[in-house]
Parts: sequence; structure tokens; C-alpha cells
Amino acid sequence: MSNLAQRIQSSLRALTAGKTDYDVVIVGGGINGAAVAWLSCLNGFSTLLLEAGDFSSGTSSRSSKLIHGGLRYLAKGDWRLTRQAAQARDQLMAHHPELVQPLPFWFLHQPQGNPKPWQMQIALKVYRQFAKGCQPGRMTPRQLLCATPQYQLEDSLGASRYFDAISDDCALITWLLEAAVEKGLDLCHYTPVETLTHNEHGISGVCITLNGEPHPVTAGVVVNCAGAWCSELTALPDEQVIRPLRGSHLVLPAWRYPSPAALTFEHPDDGRPVYLYPWLGCSVLGTTDLDHTSALRRDIAMTEEEFDYLWRAMLTLDPKAQQQDIISSWSGVRPVIVPKDNHNAPSDASREHLVWSESGLVNLTGGKLTTFLDTAQEVLSQAANQLKRPLRSAELPPISAPVQRDWPIGNSTYSWSQLAHAAEQQGIRHLDDLLLRRTRLGLTLGRDLLRYQEPILELCQHHLGWSAEHCHAQWQRFWEIWHSFYSPHPFRSPAS
Repeated sequence: MSNLAQRIQSSLRALTAGKTDYDVVIVGGGINGAAVAWLSCLNGFSTLLLEAGDFSSGTSSRSSKLIHGGLRYLAKGDWRLTRQAAQARDQLMAHHPELVQPLPFWFLHQPQGNPKPWQMQIALKVYRQFAKGCQPGRMTPRQLLCATPQYQLEDSLGASRYFDAISDDCALITWLLEAAVEKGLDLCHYTPVETLTHNEHGISGVCITLNGEPHPVTAGVVVNCAGAWCSELTALPDEQVIRPLRGSHLVLPAWRYPSPAALTFEHPDDGRPVYLYPWLGCSVLGTTDLDHTSALRRDIAMTEEEFDYLWRAMLTLDPKAQQQDIISSWSGVRPVIVPKDNHNAPSDASREHLVWSESGLVNLTGGKLTTFLDTAQEVLSQAANQLKRPLRSAELPPISAPVQRDWPIGNSTYSWSQLAHAAEQQGIRHLDDLLLRRTRLGLTLGRDLLRYQEPILELCQHHLGWSAEHCHAQWQRFWEIWHSFYSPHPFRSPAS
């Protein structure tokens, strides 16, 4: 695969030297922007992707990491979305098993809980018609207790068992971008689009800032994939608004809180499903689903109310759980599209995406991690119509060769060779790019990363050419970000 770092530099040089004309200019470097970039380059369109921050630094790095096959949509009677999600999940697992892995789900049944075991079994039998690899089954109370002896499940009626999948959302985006670069993609991160430009026919391109000066870039069509921030460039269709919904998660040590499957249980407060599931050698507890009413920033932090909500759920499983065990947290905002007069509960809001166009511009917001390829194909189809160019069928990129692993970094799933590869080749501007997104060490090791300050900074000096002074400034910046947005209690000051 091509070197992202080299292509970013060559793209900046080309723009500075006067390259200003592309078939497609994409705004946003999350999962949707990366998928549209891949398909655009696959179809031979000259393409530039512009990201205001780091790639995947918005919603896409803060998902639940679950590649859902659509069971929750089936419960709402959305057969089409269930089929689409199940097929997309199965395609990803078959195509890239290292990146998208099957994950067993155990839905725990309590005496007063819903759905009842017999209701869940009927739902799973229907679901199996959409998801052929679902393999539904039952666990008796004894089987469940034997598999999870550390949790308080003595009153359980057993569990319903099925399969979904899990991934690393940032790794998916890196895979798509590297594949698109192989096909000719130009891309720049930390390059916000200031405005759209216009001519007598409509939208004609974008204006960015290079070297402190306004720099117009013309495009046959601009594709707005800025997600929750898409309305900063253009208005939504009449009577539609973005309803930002916040979801937060806690990361726990797997040795203390093991999750042999995604344990799914009802929250004692409101009956919402809560998950405890394995991810990158840890266990993740989530998620909340609340209206995000504060400023819509790139970095979003869990609130104290959300923390208390999740911890009450944890205590129903393990009354002896200790808050000092928590490694980290993360929180993100989902851009959900609703009518202006919508007052439904957050969990009842549709997860459908919205695509709308005008001359020279195609916009996308909303949607799901699982169905990124289908969504990108729909978007690019509208862009191709405006370009009056044919469009091939969508296909996933080839699988990139894995990096040879050497010594692990602590008890994480990452090795030093993987960290060096990411630093050298994957477009690192800041240390948080490396430790929060190209790798997830900031989430899976948390404060234990302090033990590795010297080798990490030496690696950055060697592979990124940073001076010792710059390394230490980046180290300080990283921990300020971590304490504010990713620590176990981001609503507290670092000293508390």
C-alpha cells in the first residue's frame, strides 16, 4: 500500500504549486469520506480529500466499534435496513477477516426483563433469514454461570446467543485511504474548507488556506461528507435537522472484567440494552444515547451523568467493581437526521443516512459504520451523474499486507514495529494522531503509557524527524487531550 505520509506531502506541494482542478473534492476524512474517496479513485475520477483535523478524528473514531448485522433494525420492523446491514457485515467479514471479526453476543435474560427468551428466539430465527452466519442458540442458566463465574447472574434465565462482528473504526478508514492513494487520491489533513465557491452554474469548488493565504480549488463536484458538521457548509433540506446524539463508553481491563462475548443486558434505570464486549485486549462498556446540547466540537467528553449511568449498569453485573480499574473512556456524537418537530426518545431516532444534491454539490450525513460501502456508492452515483461519467459497481479494496510484529507494547495488542510503521507511513502530524487513532494505545493502555515515554519519543524522533523539544511539547499536548476527553473521569480536572 502507498505511504499516506508521502502522499499528503506531495498533495500539499501540488496544491501550492498551482494544481487546482479535480473531478471530485471530498470534504471530510471519516468513514464516509474515505469510502467515497476509494470508489471515486476506483472509477478513475481525479480526487482530492480535505479533512479539517486528523483523519477519523470526528465521529468515526468514536463509534462503538460494532459492525451490526441489523438485528436492532428488525425489532423496529425495518426489513430493508436489516437485510442491507447483514449483507454488508457478512461481506466485510469474508473480505477482511483480520480487520472485521465475528463477535458472539449473549443476550442475558432476567426474570422481569424483555424480550422474553421465547420472543428472542423467534426474532433470531427470523433474523437468520437475513444473516446466514447468525447461528442463533440458547444458553441455560448453568451454562451462562459457568462461562461468566465472576458476574452476578444467579437469577438469570440464561441467554440467547447469536453472532455479529467488531472492528477498529480507525483502521477501516486507514485501509480505505491507503487503497485510494494507490489509485491516485490526493489528500490533506488539518486543512479545513473555509467556504464553497460558486459560478453561474452553481457550486464550483472550495476555498482552503495554504501558507496563510486563501487558495481556491475547483471541482466538477464537491462531496460534503463532514458528518455532524455538514451543515456548516450548506443547509439541510427543508424540515430536516441534524440531531446530535452522544454515545459514551468505558474501557476496562479484560483480566479483571472478562467478556467472553458481547454480554448484552438491560440497564436497571430505563431498560436500554447495555453491552460489555471485548476489543483490542480490553473490555468495553457502553453505550449511552443522549442529546448532545453543548457546542459541537471535534473532541467530545463523557459527562458525569453518563459515567454514573454506565457504572450503575456495571454494578448490576459485578457489585464489587472498582472505579480505579477503569483504563479510559471515549465519547462521540452521531449525526441523526430527524424532522424539525421530532420529539422521540434518542434511541427511537432512525439511523438512516441522508443524501441530497444541488448543482456542483452532493451532501451526506448520518448513516452507519457497517454500511459505508453502500452509502458511498449512493453518494458517488449522484456525483457521477453530475459529472456525466459512468460509474462501476462498488467493490472493497484489496487487503493490505500486515505489518510484521515484534515486541508487544506492554500488555496491549500492538507491537513496537506497528507503532513505527504508523509513525513513518500513516501521516502523523501530532502525537495524538499516533496514539489515539493510527493505534489505540491511548485507549487500551491509558495512564500506563507514561511508562513508555522515553521509547515512544525516541521512535518519534527517528521516524518523524521531531526534535527533542518538539517531542516533549507533543507529549504534553497528548496528555492534555487525554485528560480532557479520554480519561476515566474527563469531567474532573487532572489533579482530582
